Amino acid sequence: MIEKVLDRWYVMLVSATAILFLFYHQVLWHLNSYVFAPNGDGIKNYYTYMFQAKYGESFWDFKGMNYPFYEHIVFTDAHPLLAWIVGRLGLADYGVGILNGLMIFSFPIAAVIIQRILNHYQVSSVWAFFSALSICFLSPQIFRLTGHLSLSYVFAIPLMWYLILKTQQTSQMVWPIFIFITLFVFFFTHPYLGLILAVFGLFYALVFWFFDKRTWKALLLKIAVPIFAAIGIFQALVLFTDSHTDRMKNPSGFFDMYAKWNSLLVPHHGPMNKVKHALSWRMSTWETWTYLGLFVIITMLFIIGYYFKNRRSIDLKSVVNTPIGKMYIVGHLVLLFSFCFPLKYDFLRWIVEVLGPLQQFRVLGRFAWVYFYVASILAIVVLNQIMLKSEKKRAFHIFFTLGILFSVFEFAPAHIGVAKAISKEKNPFIFENLKEDEKDIVSWTKQQNYDAVLFLPFTHLSSENIFIAGSEKANYHSFILSYHAQLPLLNTVSSRTSVTEAIAFHNLFSPEFIEKTFQNNLPKNANIMLVKDRSLLNDNELRMTYSSEGIYENEEFNVYAFSFDNWNNPLYFNHVLALNRKAKQPIGAGWKADTNHITFVYESFDEIAERNSFSGPGALAGQKDGFHVLKKDIVLPVGRYVASFWYNFRIDRADQEAVVEQKFKSGRGEWVAKNDIRQSNHIIGEWLFVEIPFEVSDSVESSTIILSGNRSKKWFIVDELLIRKEGESPVFKDEIRAGEPYLIYNNYRLRKSSFSE
Repeated sequence: MIEKVLDRWYVMLVSATAILFLFYHQVLWHLNSYVFAPNGDGIKNYYTYMFQAKYGESFWDFKGMNYPFYEHIVFTDAHPLLAWIVGRLGLADYGVGILNGLMIFSFPIAAVIIQRILNHYQVSSVWAFFSALSICFLSPQIFRLTGHLSLSYVFAIPLMWYLILKTQQTSQMVWPIFIFITLFVFFFTHPYLGLILAVFGLFYALVFWFFDKRTWKALLLKIAVPIFAAIGIFQALVLFTDSHTDRMKNPSGFFDMYAKWNSLLVPHHGPMNKVKHALSWRMSTWETWTYLGLFVIITMLFIIGYYFKNRRSIDLKSVVNTPIGKMYIVGHLVLLFSFCFPLKYDFLRWIVEVLGPLQQFRVLGRFAWVYFYVASILAIVVLNQIMLKSEKKRAFHIFFTLGILFSVFEFAPAHIGVAKAISKEKNPFIFENLKEDEKDIVSWTKQQNYDAVLFLPFTHLSSENIFIAGSEKANYHSFILSYHAQLPLLNTVSSRTSVTEAIAFHNLFSPEFIEKTFQNNLPKNANIMLVKDRSLLNDNELRMTYSSEGIYENEEFNVYAFSFDNWNNPLYFNHVLALNRKAKQPIGAGWKADTNHITFVYESFDEIAERNSFSGPGALAGQKDGFHVLKKDIVLPVGRYVASFWYNFRIDRADQEAVVEQKFKSGRGEWVAKNDIRQSNHIIGEWLFVEIPFEVSDSVESSTIILSGNRSKKWFIVDELLIRKEGESPVFKDEIRAGEPYLIYNNYRLRKSSFSE
């Protein structure tokens, strides 16, 4: 009787929901009252989803960020399909609650699906019931509730597995159609989650075809075709609806944050966490957490031991050829992919270059989630089969019961921690929940007539090549102001933004003597609202506020009347021209100054035969396989210096750092300064300008300028290295670029015709 009751899907649904309420009762009764993730990617994902649901004019165009270019919805992680549905139904005011509910209630849905999968493999009803609850609540996707919201749907991978099983069970075409619809929905939830499901399904088709090649037509028609159709249609729709050009074709991340064995075996919560600390086990990076649970790990070891003990009576080939055996191979193939194996080894990295589509994969550790479900379900299926053949069924039942109980002790602390984290922040997309200063600036802004907001500290993330970092606090404030005032931001937190558009924003914050052409992109008479909060500003941002008139202020915010004419003033450029007219003293290599008492070091790299140079006949080229010395053992007098050079960020992305290493008279060596070259604010064509200030004390013997390395083996090109002493007279040089005269000022490049139009 109990088995029939536990076998009902609605009993599982109610039971899983009851456990859910046990952990999350505070938010479940008030789903629209909280945002689960008030920082980082989390608040950005809420913002993009809510702005699109509330104000979106079309499915494809997102007009909340990256003004005046805006952005394509798929690149903003805005739950595009859900945002469109919520918006069309007029439910945007309850959008946060709807999203929260879908994420939270994915656990009971997952439990029901996992139970159906276990039933398919003939696991007893009692075991299937409690195993499904254990597996779904131990899911590594739980931690996505606190950040990557659209990756949190626990039922996604089990659903794909279940649909594949149904497709194989019947000749009805409705199940392949469901596979297509499922993938399509998840691609328009988060493309990466859709990609995980697609890879899972394709590996399934490959493995089952390998064991029975007569089934190729069925596997192709029922599984491969709907998967490729979903991928193809999704990519075609994005391609034909995306008006933004110059996105990076090879996003970073393929060789970053892949899974390792400690991702699967080292606990992050629960009783074993203390053992981990006692034994100093090293945890994997958060992105790759896929802890299987001690019960599954011990069960897998038991199964391996059971096989070796009975290997004479067990035909391994027959075991592997069973449906669950083949599925385990599928899981292992996906696991190897999540390990970046064997492509992570230097001698095979070229394969990623040859197979271009592979470069679209990033944070491979997430693919290990597939193995979590496969390994967990297989452990229960095989243990159940061994139990049914054993005469010691009682011992197996005791072992299973203890294993499930221990799993509860492992997943409970994780859910308690997540529940605490997601119930801290009131929903800021409800006006009444805002702080008084936030309410004041929103109310004031709605009475004005602005076209867009430029919020400082400024953020522009990310073209996958160059970026402006900004601050977490400013990002939060900018999102809240934008949403409530219905104003687009110049600020951007997205993925694969147009590099050309990113360059325009970087150059907007270039030094005062450089002409800024950003205004050419703006609508005529665009009225930009310049806002800052209490976060620290850099020198260029401070200068932007100094050039603008303050018009509103409260304890948290300052608003300025931003004038592009004031910001893009020729006064400083003319001052540089005046200094250049005084600089008549040659100091070598074509440089001049107003005195020959100049401390500076110059390296043109012209003697190196690299045709793709920034200036002159040569440049320094190398592969990113270690640290590269740009200038070694430079002996300088005591003082403050600035080293600068030009870096080609189109040969490959600018994923290196400029470093100053100093050797001290004591024999000690130390990195004394470094700079992320991706945050340059002076870019010409495919070259960005890099500056790194450092100081030389009387204890320094020599300084070396280094370019940090990585193992990508990609090429980099550097040109025109200059080291000058701060406070001394500036150095100048003339240059012709693309037929146009330029003035070189302390290694900056200034068009001589600047400000003349």
